[in-house]
Amino acid sequence: MKLCIKASPAFIGSLLVMMALICHIGLILHYNFTQDDAYITFRYATNFLNGDGLVYNIGEQVEGYTNFLWTLLMILGRQLGFGFIVLSKFLGSIFGVGTILISYLLGKRIFADPDCDLRFPLAGFCCLILGAVYSFAYWAVAGLETAAFTFMVTTSLYLYLRRSFLIIPVLTAATLLRPEGGLVFVFIVIYEILRKKALTQYAILATLLYVLFMLPSVAFKFYYYGSLLPNSFYAKTNFSSVQVIRGLEYVWQFSKHYLGAGLFIIPAVVFWQRMSTGVRLCMAFILVYTIYLILIGGDVLKVHRFFVPLLPFFIIVTIAGLKILLRGKLLISLGILIVLGYQIVMPRSYVQTYHDREVLLASKMSRLTDQMVAVDNSDFSVAASTIGMLGYGLMGHTVIDLLGLTDSTIARHPEPEVEGLESSWHESHFNSPYVLSRQPDYIVFSTNVKPSAPAERALFLYSEFLRCYRTVGFYLGGSLQGIYKRYYDIKGPIERDVEVQMVQNFNRGFNLLSEGNDYRNAIMAFDSALRYSPEPKYPYIISGKVLAYRNMGDFEKLYHLSQEIVSSDTLIYEPYMNLYLLEAAMGNHEAAQYYRGRLTSLVPWIIPRLDSLIDRAD
Repeated sequence: MKLCIKASPAFIGSLLVMMALICHIGLILHYNFTQDDAYITFRYATNFLNGDGLVYNIGEQVEGYTNFLWTLLMILGRQLGFGFIVLSKFLGSIFGVGTILISYLLGKRIFADPDCDLRFPLAGFCCLILGAVYSFAYWAVAGLETAAFTFMVTTSLYLYLRRSFLIIPVLTAATLLRPEGGLVFVFIVIYEILRKKALTQYAILATLLYVLFMLPSVAFKFYYYGSLLPNSFYAKTNFSSVQVIRGLEYVWQFSKHYLGAGLFIIPAVVFWQRMSTGVRLCMAFILVYTIYLILIGGDVLKVHRFFVPLLPFFIIVTIAGLKILLRGKLLISLGILIVLGYQIVMPRSYVQTYHDREVLLASKMSRLTDQMVAVDNSDFSVAASTIGMLGYGLMGHTVIDLLGLTDSTIARHPEPEVEGLESSWHESHFNSPYVLSRQPDYIVFSTNVKPSAPAERALFLYSEFLRCYRTVGFYLGGSLQGIYKRYYDIKGPIERDVEVQMVQNFNRGFNLLSEGNDYRNAIMAFDSALRYSPEPKYPYIISGKVLAYRNMGDFEKLYHLSQEIVSSDTLIYEPYMNLYLLEAAMGNHEAAQYYRGRLTSLVPWIIPRLDSLIDRAD
């Protein structure tokens, strides 16, 4: 009987680990995609391999990535013959599997019990829960460094419990993967000093070795980029009360999806005094790291990316609390299964929604860049608020990041905040005069022609933007994607001279259009925007009304408003498209051919699609 008891826990633990790996690999296959930000790294790596330096734009030495070591791995892998996408997914998956395995070792050490050997099954349950976490698999296969960083963080705390100096290369790798690795190092040293109530030999030697290991990368960053922190830190961070509120919302959303709104970790907090050293370490680390996430305002990207490195520790803390609260093996197992079921059900729709959006974004940007290059063989420049796939698809072209992630001027010298310029976007830095002074040939917004990000809306506060840019459109699948093209040189003073109410109402009108059938209120919003528009009235506001009337089926007003637009501005293709289709439908072939000719001069590549629509109607 004793032999059976001794053998059974280890077998159960191993079985649970195998189940965890199967779940994790299954979710990786399900969420197989490449997140847009990964292409920023790929562009840096490509420029380096082309001999242009570790830069996003040739000649601009700006550290617009936060994953130095990951970028080096991409460069090395490409030199060995691997593609960026395949390599990044493979490494992410390997590190995801590695995190599950190291979590098993960490769990066994933390749950070691001299009275009853539950460490194997409890550690196995930790792995099973981790392997079934959607966000963990999502970010492992997204092409970014998240899984590698998570592996290094988990390994660091495991090695610290073992008092191993192997922690130093692991912490160094963590810091080179993400700047937050420095926070992990500082936490461990301070925790060591506070726990021992002395400056221990371990803390001193660990600090000296860590500094020694980090010196080469620090020297490179200062020499090459002139800064220790990546440029994106300045672009995203402003330490405002709004940022803290966003951070709290970020924490709350994660808590609702994976912690039962915080209920799952309450037992561990209540029984703090009875927790082992390892569990207390995990709890302290969770607290410090979560405070950091609150202070920086959470993450721009969805699906809980910044919480992924904490997942192994949250799971351990949750199970440790249940172990003390429920005591009996059956009750503990039941409690763990409830936690597992909750995290499988609650975030599923949320994660799938954002996964589908990212897949759609990458596909859209890939097709857009292909068509831009196909119709314009010049050395054009682009300004955009989503620069991953777009920048990678436009290698060799200058791409200005409207948000400042890869542009030090916008990141470090943003415009003052504009009162009334409201947006839900996390990135609030922008510098419209600087962007316009560079006269980008194209400007690509994140949501078609509607300005969404603060950096996009701020452009509409400058009459030089309103005067010099008109849209061109590309059919991407079944939808028409519009981007802004510069038709005139920006010559006048670049001064903010447009009321903010214009762009806010302009944006609101498009939001109402996309929400469904609230077309009347959309028209009212566009009319409000027109009242604040400088003369001549901005034609795209009237185009918004045209869309509303089209959706309402009022083709008479659509026709007359389209004619009103083209009579005042001959560079806007959308009303010509409406008029071509309407005149053709009414049998006015001469008028239809006139408008077709105007379209041919502006956007000739969409003519075959329009002709096919007319042919089908006939």
